Amino acid sequence: MRENGSIEGPDPRSEVGRVLKLVVAYDGTDFKGWQRLPGKARTVQGFLEAALGRVLGEAVEASGAGRTDAGVHAEGQAASVPTRSGKSTERILRSLDGDLPPDLAVLSAEDAEPRFHARYRATGKLYRYRLQVGARPDPFAARYALRVTDALDLGAMRSVAAALVGRRDFSALTNARGDKSAVRELRAVRVVERADFLDLEFEGDGFLRNQARIMAGVLLEAGRGRIDAAGVVALLAEGLRAKAPGALEAKGLCLVKVFY
Repeated sequence: MRENGSIEGPDPRSEVGRVLKLVVAYDGTDFKGWQRLPGKARTVQGFLEAALGRVLGEAVEASGAGRTDAGVHAEGQAASVPTRSGKSTERILRSLDGDLPPDLAVLSAEDAEPRFHARYRATGKLYRYRLQVGARPDPFAARYALRVTDALDLGAMRSVAAALVGRRDFSALTNARGDKSAVRELRAVRVVERADFLDLEFEGDGFLRNQARIMAGVLLEAGRGRIDAAGVVALLAEGLRAKAPGALEAKGLCLVKVFY
């Protein structure tokens, strides 16, 4: 692991001399996640690479800053794309606008330095988990928020949020498997009221599999009075996944921003 918390990987040096940095947004409801899959599975990476191939006139690989799961949304996913094309970024953007499905968009494109890699150069990410806490169902929020009808104790949620912050072993709060380190730095956790919504924001140097959705589940349990800050500290110290809440539904999670 690098000092900034990003995960070490292969040398991202481009062999073609030009690398595009894209900022991508998508409604993840009808995608099987970011990562390209075999067959006809509908993935963000698959659709993006196909459109870029047509626009740039060559086969390309779009490397995302994170591999969002099926159903997870993004407002600010980042991707790096090595290319031999000399087309301007403005022309590439205009062409992509007409070649991507309506639930996927490239918000910006710029030339990055040749060694740039969206995943390995990232210094942090911001995720948001959205709860819809209004008295009545909101059909316009159904794809993007988890509806909660309980009365929630926001003070208890904020107390638990504070207990999560720091550089810790998050083995209890991930569905990742294997021998890799589960130590991550969680820089901030915020519980933000926005009209009929409650946004749970997680900012950190990197996130493990399902970690953000499990942490959202922990905060929801705190709001329901089922766990407190001391319980979370003990849970993290013990490191047993079986004792932690399950991951909340994917539809409430959004990758808001990637930091460089």
